[in-house]
Amino acid sequence: MLPERSDISSFSQSNNYDENSFVSGEINQDFVPSLSALESNLEKKIEQSLIENNIENNSNTPYLLELFKRRWAFILGATLGITTGVIWWTFQQSPIYQGKFMLLVEKPMESQAQQNQLATGLDGANTNTNIDYSTEVQILGSASVLSPILKEISNRYPDIYEDINLQNLENLDIKQLDKTKLIEVSFRDEDPEKIAFVLDTIASEYLENGLNSGEQNIGEGLKFVRSQIPILEKNIDNLQTKIEKLRTDHKFIDPQIQATELTQQLVATEKEFFATQIQIQEAESAYNNIQQHLKLSPEEAIALSYLTESPRYQNLLKQLQEIEIELAKQSAVFTDLSPQIITLKDKKNNILNLIEQEKARYSLENQNPNNLQEAIAIPSKMRDKLTQDLIAKRDEIKVLNSKKDSLQKVLDNLNQRIANLPAITREYNNLQRELNTSTESLKRFLETREKLELDNVQNNLNWQIISPPQVGESPVYPVPLYNLLFGLFGGLTFGTVVASIIDKCDRSIYDVKKLKTVTQLPILAEIPFDKNINLTTKKQNIPDFFTSNSPQKESSEKDKLSLSSSLESFRNLYTNVSLLTPNLPSKSVVISSSIPREGKSTISLNLAKVAASMGQKVLLVDTDFRLPQLHILVNVENNQGLTHILTGKIPWQNAIQSPSQWHNLSIITVGEVLSDPSSLLYGQAMSTMMQQIQASQQFDLIIYDSPSLLSFSDGKIIASQTNGLILVVKVGSTKDYELRHVYEQLRVTNTRILGLISNEIR
Repeated sequence: MLPERSDISSFSQSNNYDENSFVSGEINQDFVPSLSALESNLEKKIEQSLIENNIENNSNTPYLLELFKRRWAFILGATLGITTGVIWWTFQQSPIYQGKFMLLVEKPMESQAQQNQLATGLDGANTNTNIDYSTEVQILGSASVLSPILKEISNRYPDIYEDINLQNLENLDIKQLDKTKLIEVSFRDEDPEKIAFVLDTIASEYLENGLNSGEQNIGEGLKFVRSQIPILEKNIDNLQTKIEKLRTDHKFIDPQIQATELTQQLVATEKEFFATQIQIQEAESAYNNIQQHLKLSPEEAIALSYLTESPRYQNLLKQLQEIEIELAKQSAVFTDLSPQIITLKDKKNNILNLIEQEKARYSLENQNPNNLQEAIAIPSKMRDKLTQDLIAKRDEIKVLNSKKDSLQKVLDNLNQRIANLPAITREYNNLQRELNTSTESLKRFLETREKLELDNVQNNLNWQIISPPQVGESPVYPVPLYNLLFGLFGGLTFGTVVASIIDKCDRSIYDVKKLKTVTQLPILAEIPFDKNINLTTKKQNIPDFFTSNSPQKESSEKDKLSLSSSLESFRNLYTNVSLLTPNLPSKSVVISSSIPREGKSTISLNLAKVAASMGQKVLLVDTDFRLPQLHILVNVENNQGLTHILTGKIPWQNAIQSPSQWHNLSIITVGEVLSDPSSLLYGQAMSTMMQQIQASQQFDLIIYDSPSLLSFSDGKIIASQTNGLILVVKVGSTKDYELRHVYEQLRVTNTRILGLISNEIR
């Protein structure tokens, strides 16, 4: 983004420059850009500022999300710890179950109007009755009613008096359901079997001890209906089982849908089958053509390739040629019966035998000699290519034949299934029709039973258990799901609060906003986190930015990297550095950091690569004598470098290395690693070398990669001989007091600070 006036003011003050002189254009042009230079690059800077704003907007995430990114391990640990504790406590508790049953309490109906009123009351509407349900509930829970019941229960469970206190009915609850004629009786205990027994006993005693107004008179019609319902239910179950078995055996849900799917599968499979046949024919034709050229089978072609590449075979052929030449020479002098000729012929026969043995090793002894000679006569590269094509076509034919066989099996299966589909459909429809008929019959019988039972209840009963005693399968206390949710929410809340407190106490710089408040220095670039670029601690190559010497990759990589926020950030960094020193033919900067492992070497190299890709001659100098990284990142030798230059062993021109993969980029490595290079840096040799490089004007940009400033003074020594120093700050790693301390040291030494680079913005 473009620097604002406030940024320029604070920047000039931090570097002992007068703001008025900056505005008037009287500032030293060797360091700070003039207003005309800024105006000339305004359009380019606006475009780059949009990229930076996108990065900055992406960083404006909610605080809680940023907090979770930074402290996710602690928050997750606290959440899991508290949740685990709650779950452990939950399972340490003895589960308590609850069972209940419901009583219908009413008076006999005397007219049809009262029956309609009952129906309205059961639906939850107004129940206009003179029954005092509060009194009935008190009676059911009185000691006179419960004492005999508890006495009977105590024969099996002697501790029942501890569970049910007759004074406050602990664990036993008797209440009327709101706006209904129903009374609910519930009991809680740790033993479900005990709950069932207690409720069964209470329900039976309520009915047997006169709480019913009379015996239930079940008519013959109701008996018949009840007897038929199980038969119908069993018949429906059988039909459903048959339908499910039919669907499972033939793998369908609906026959019509199955027919459509099978037809589509058949058409698609036939297309694929015919296409495979065509591919087989094409492959066989190509195979035959290749074999006509080679006149060998694939195995023989492979064996011939091995034979022709065999050193022993080649040596035998060479010896045979030499003997034949010698034999031709001697034949001109001696007769065929001379010892010299006979000896040469014996050698020739021996070599021929060895050649045949060598052929036998590769199973070529029975091959037609003419075909073999024709194949050998083919150039080796062409023969190898034909052999590879022949083997590839052979394998392709095998694969296609296998695919054809598989498709044929699929076609046979589909045709068989389609042929069986009419019979399956007919059987399915018959079963479905029977099921619908039985279901309708069962529905009518159930409606009739409900009506008859309701009539029976209305006319004959005062008390009736309409819901038999039932014990819930899940405990009512504790409820693991509720406790789990409580543990998760509580743990997450606790972890977030504590993590927030820890975060407030942490002095690390996590965002650009805080970075600006620490030093008031301008931010030259915001480098986003990229795992493929930040590899300073690993022996890997940094990803290549496109350069002018890689035309074969320019069209693809350039389009890809143009959208990379990392590349745009480094371009923006180079632009800002150029604008800070616009009129200098050769610019030199020092890139350093407060503490180690903040990515300064990676940034130095990528800045150099971007500048080189823009046509600038760049020299990258590694001045980290203790832990050099640049030669690892660039993958160059470190046999001689800066140490040898400063000790006078070689001139600086001989120490320059130019990596072949990056045009316009040169590098001077450290050379010999030193534990205390201060004497070399303070010496005249270092200053002389830097002045000579600057004066040579061979390079447009010179970058010095120096060690961290908090531990060593190397960077401050080197920066005094350059146009300024750039500080790299790794977001989330650097502490504010560390950066502030380094900043104060640089101000004390009057070191020029060009600005900051915030690294690994996430």
